[in-house]
Parts: sequence; structure tokens; C-alpha cells
Amino acid sequence: MSQIAIVGAGPAGSVAALLLAQHGHAVTLIERANFPRVKVCGEFISPAVTPLLESLLPVSELLHAGARRVDRIVIELGVRERSWVMPSPAWTISRGALDALLSAKARDAGAVILQPAGVRSVEYRADRVGISLVDGRAIEAEVILHADGSGRHDPAGPTPSDPGLVGHKCHLRPHRPIEGVRMRVGRGSYLGTIQVEDGLATCALVAEKRLIARHNGDTDALARELWPGFEAGTRVGGWRSCGVARSRYITPGHPRSFRLGNAAAAVDPVGGEGIGLALWSAAELARLIGSAAPVGAQAWLDPSRLPLLHQEFARIYAARLRTRLPACRLAAKVCTMPRFFRVLWPILAMPSLSIGPWYRWTGKQG
Repeated sequence: MSQIAIVGAGPAGSVAALLLAQHGHAVTLIERANFPRVKVCGEFISPAVTPLLESLLPVSELLHAGARRVDRIVIELGVRERSWVMPSPAWTISRGALDALLSAKARDAGAVILQPAGVRSVEYRADRVGISLVDGRAIEAEVILHADGSGRHDPAGPTPSDPGLVGHKCHLRPHRPIEGVRMRVGRGSYLGTIQVEDGLATCALVAEKRLIARHNGDTDALARELWPGFEAGTRVGGWRSCGVARSRYITPGHPRSFRLGNAAAAVDPVGGEGIGLALWSAAELARLIGSAAPVGAQAWLDPSRLPLLHQEFARIYAARLRTRLPACRLAAKVCTMPRFFRVLWPILAMPSLSIGPWYRWTGKQG
């Protein structure tokens, strides 16, 4: 039975742990935070992975957890708005609920979960990987999967972030439910809102750092400038902030190291591709590992075979990003340019020239 360590129990790590445990591997999932936890995330899951998500969490379980299906996108520019029916529907759910659901599935499949448990260091050897935890425990594994959002313990280093941007997220309890996915365009920033479970709504804001400085760090004031309807009094808890990761596929720094989700590659946070790529990459790597050798066999762990796995994973990842990465980058950029958006406004009225092509370029129809 092969031994696999996974750092990070978010969507990528938990799905990898679940599927690999089902393949018969001994999986140890390491997560430094207690669940449920609040993460900076738009909490909209790309329609491209709706079938995958529903295969992992049946519709009845998603609904019981309070997840919502959405089928409409609304773009707001000043007092004007443009609305489309989504070519294929998607799910919204808070990361607190989603992470707890997926990690529970991994545990039920046989994965050992160490939580809370932070990683202090990772030692890479020719035949093993040694992991030292903050609490003094040591773990030995044959390979390690980095699903912590950055890959900080991989020799290739952490995923780079855009030096000029910062992402913010909070939950609101709006007076009435927010219908669909709503995006508001602003100069140097954009803001998205969706309804999640328990009467809460997610408010996700990406802004240039200079705007934060101009408001003296008052994120409420920045959100209100972008969205006049924002009411700080409906906010539940504080704002969370983090850098905006962006990169093409990052080749791991050691044959026994693999990267998933944002640790592997990061597109601009628009359209649910963050969680989408996390789920997809975990399922694909689990499929490759599972197909490389039957349960109980060790052939795929042979040093001569690991590079082949890396090459194939890099190939399919590059194919997945080929149009997604530039399409999400373009959409995010345009959403920070109201003047340009006004020029596009007549075109946005034609789904065949707006939402349709963007769905295809970002692979949201499967």
C-alpha cells in the first residue's frame, strides 16, 4: 500500500485524499486550520466541474448543506445592468461548508486527517519524503501533494501573486436574497456577490493596492464606493484579505512532489475557476496515479516512472489552461476598466458575442 501525504484539506487536497483512498492508497491529509474556517474565496464553483462536484457530493447532500444552484449572471455598471441566463448552471456554497463536507468524505474513504497540524519543513530524499510538523510529529511518505494554495514547501517555491492587487472577502446578511451571480465593474477594482447558505451572501472584492491605501485600509469604504448598495451593518464578521495568485503551471521541484489547485497554477479569480481547477486537478492526478498501477502495486512509485506522471499531468494542465488563463485574465482586466466596459455595453446585449464565447473559452460547458 503506497503512502501519500497531502498538505492542505481544501477542495484540492480533500478530493485528492478521497479519490486516492478509494484507489487503496494510504493517505495522510495535513491541515493547519480547524474547520469550519473562513477563506478568501468567491465561493462560486465553475460550471465546468458541476458534474464532478455532484459525483463527489450528491445533489441531496449539497442542498441539505444549504448550497444553492444558480443559472444567471448579472453585470452592473453604474445604474445599468446586463443579465444573462448561464448556458449551464453552477453551485454556490461557502468554503466553510464545502471544505468540511469534502474532508469528511475523505475521512470516510479511509484517509487519515491530521488537524490542526502545521507543516514546519519537508525533506526530499531519493526514495522518501520526510515531513516535520510544527507540533514535533514526523511523517514519512513516498510522495507529497501540495494543495495548500501556494506550494510553499515544494522546492520550486510558492505560487507568485500579482504585486499590485489584493483580494478581500466578507459575508453579508442581506435584507433580501441575492439572485444569481452579480459582478460590479469599477475603476481598478471589481466586486462580486452571491448567495450562499444560512441566509448569508458572499462579497468578494479584488482591488489595486493603491485604492486600499487611498481609503486608509477601510475596505467598507472601498466596497461602498464600488457598490453604493453595500451596507456595512449587514456584514457578518470582518473582512479577510490575501494576495491574488496568478501563474501558469508550475513544475514541481522534486520528482516526489506534486502540486494541485492554486499551488499548481492560478487564474484570475473570476468565474469560479479557482475552486473549479482545484477540484479538476485533484481528480485528474488521482486518475493518473490510479491508472499508473493497480491497487497495491508499486510500479508508479519507481523513480523512473515518476517523471512520466509529471509529464502527463503537466500536459493536461497546460491544455486546461490554454484558453482559461487568458480568458479569465481578460475578463478580470476589463472589469476594472469602466470606460472600456461602456464601449462593450451594446455587444453584451448579444449572448452569442459575449457570455457564449466566454463560456467556451473558460470551458464552463464541460
